[in-house]
Amino acid sequence: MRDRLAHRGPDGAQSWIKPTTNGWVGLGHRRLSIIDLTPGGDQPMLSRDRQRLIVHNGEIYNYIELRAELQQLGRAFDTRSDTEVLLQAYEEWGPACVERLNGMFAFAIWDGHRQELFVARDRFGEKPLFYAPLRDGTAIASEMKALFGHDELVPRADAETVAAYVEGRYHEDGERTMFAGIQRLPAAHAMVLDARGTIVRRWRYWTPNYSDIQQDYDEREAVERFRGLLERSIGMRLRSDVSVGTSLSGGLDSSMVVCMLAGFRANTPMLSQKTFSGRFDAIDETLSEGPQIDQVVAHAGVEPHSVTPDPLRLIEESRRLHWHQEEPFLSASIYLQWCVMRLANENDTTVLLDGQGADELLAGYQFYFKAYQLDLIDRGQLVRLFRDTNAFRRRLHRTSRTYEDSQRRFDRDIAPSFLSLASSLRSTIGLYGGPYETGVPPLAPGKRLRRQIAEALQYNSLPMLLRYADRNAMAFSRETRFPFLDYDLVDWCITLPDRAFVKSGWQKYILRRAAEGVLPKQIQWRADKVGYAAPLDVWLRGPLKRWAHDLLFAGFVTDVPGYDRVGLEEQWRAHHEDGANNSWSLWRWISLEEWLRLLDGGHWQSGAL
Repeated sequence: MRDRLAHRGPDGAQSWIKPTTNGWVGLGHRRLSIIDLTPGGDQPMLSRDRQRLIVHNGEIYNYIELRAELQQLGRAFDTRSDTEVLLQAYEEWGPACVERLNGMFAFAIWDGHRQELFVARDRFGEKPLFYAPLRDGTAIASEMKALFGHDELVPRADAETVAAYVEGRYHEDGERTMFAGIQRLPAAHAMVLDARGTIVRRWRYWTPNYSDIQQDYDEREAVERFRGLLERSIGMRLRSDVSVGTSLSGGLDSSMVVCMLAGFRANTPMLSQKTFSGRFDAIDETLSEGPQIDQVVAHAGVEPHSVTPDPLRLIEESRRLHWHQEEPFLSASIYLQWCVMRLANENDTTVLLDGQGADELLAGYQFYFKAYQLDLIDRGQLVRLFRDTNAFRRRLHRTSRTYEDSQRRFDRDIAPSFLSLASSLRSTIGLYGGPYETGVPPLAPGKRLRRQIAEALQYNSLPMLLRYADRNAMAFSRETRFPFLDYDLVDWCITLPDRAFVKSGWQKYILRRAAEGVLPKQIQWRADKVGYAAPLDVWLRGPLKRWAHDLLFAGFVTDVPGYDRVGLEEQWRAHHEDGANNSWSLWRWISLEEWLRLLDGGHWQSGAL
């Protein structure tokens, strides 16, 4: 089980197996050395009294502050590792220690005194954790493929989850996975198992409060406070004994991280200021962010590295990509991220900072603007509605004229015009009526935007994106860190009023204001938004055509309930003959077929390709 995670930890492997009062406990760990590179940082790590033991994946960014606090309480340390700080924090505060942790983590601590195992996962689910019941106990691992190293666990498709995926309802927000019997410990959750391996308690230790809104909001003070919290977050995420670089997509979020990092360069020895980007300049100017990347590189004075993904290589690597991802995924664009992580590996950069999470935190996706419009209608703020709608649409329409076939890049009409909003209101009442009740604002007029971003942060967007990022990075033994997901920053941002998120037709308004003097103006106030996008629509009409056709129409998916051959054939025809872009809906089935082929080929069972 341990060595199926060798890609997550190539620098060391150790195990510890001992009897308990009612059975056995075994802890195994694969190490990726980042903080305290000496053998003192190896895991499993024993406490000084040799009664407690920890295995830990991730980083505790505030370990320096926690260590100082623990030293004041009389504790002494033998290493410089964050893992020892985490272990002693548990000894001092018990399971409540998890509420003090600023970091990304999944860990398990065997407490010999209490004869129980304490397990926890970070607030946003940056690091994965899965578990499965056994005849006598429970198996726990960072990836599901490790669980299948246990001879009691056999990989089988979970019919209900596969159906949810086919119907577009699977968001990785709950316990169920694509594998029957394998459960996910949700983000911000902890659990305790007794000496028999039985789960005796499970709880959510952090729930954001989107209803507690600042009443004395001052924009100037808020911008300064935001910038200070983000700088502090970045500074903490530079703590490393190995090289640190950054991903750079050319968008607002990653560009902000790159340019703010420049201020840390003189005092951070391990900061290489290498940036890693995917770009399609020579083959797809509409989707490529090359010009924006070049602006940021010149402004920040960094060492740029870039890659142009090859669709033929995607065919060669698709099976391995799916093996690492462990579950199917909704877009081939994550192959771009895969290539960027390989590039970082080739350039000896172990840790990468990234802008993930800002869109979910600050209402950055352009389709959020419609919820903002409807909130203004709910509140009767028609003057602001008219002004902001016109400004938003005018900017997108103006920007669209700079690209050939701009619809492939963004939808310039994603926000309804002022005149069409009345009829639009009827068709979008369900916009804020999702199934989630924990950590989201109540179903009420005027709360659409807040509910939408709360759901995205915790349930239907960020969990998937963090899975993609973690597996892609760990496939190449890299670590990604996300400054926008610092919980102090998040807890403060969710108290902001809506006008901090959207103002004068600008989304992520407070971030744009905080970027004054940090980013080039063209990046700070750019109107269009493009994610990590690959030209899958073009690839499916060319180099991927035969490969994709075989997967769609001659594979295991043809036996999956909900498979509509006639409908898919029409989507395929329209994509190739009518110029329609059906790449997303086609890829959903392509990815599922790749996952099913791995299952049928026994690759999940064997743990190898």
